Amino acid sequence: PVRHRIKTGELATIRSALPDDAAVLLAHRRALVDEDEFLVTQPDEFDQRPQQEQDSIRQYLDHPDRLLLVCEVCGTMAGALFFESGPRKRLAHRGTFDISVGREWRGRGLGTVLLQSLIEWAKAHSRIEKLALAVLATNHRAISLYRRHGFREEGRRVREIKLGPDQYVD
Repeated sequence: PVRHRIKTGELATIRSALPDDAAVLLAHRRALVDEDEFLVTQPDEFDQRPQQEQDSIRQYLDHPDRLLLVCEVCGTMAGALFFESGPRKRLAHRGTFDISVGREWRGRGLGTVLLQSLIEWAKAHSRIEKLALAVLATNHRAISLYRRHGFREEGRRVREIKLGPDQYVD
């Protein structure tokens, strides 16, 4: 575990998720699906169960090129980061990630400490050369975070996400 002082002066602990975190991680993810306009998954599509979440956490722990971090502030799970490298040898040098921060915790620098933790981890893993992600074009705060850390847009999937009749997001 690594502790970071965030914008509010509070201490955030970044650590690897453990199987015992399954219920609270699941609750964090469920809350995001229920409230967040920047996710692809809709509430009726999210059906992960605690045992499945435990199994998923174990898979991350057992794989050297995967990373699952949780961020805790004041004993509360405030965010998480998921990273997986490519499944094929020709893709193993790069991986994709996603960061989630609970709505009530946004704007405090938690996304920054999670992203910095991933970048440091990736630098220590010689096989990982490239970090990649997809983000909705309307998620300006996330895009700003990624740009501040040197990420750049490599492509745009136009009208990739359909929110409703005649409502699309790149």
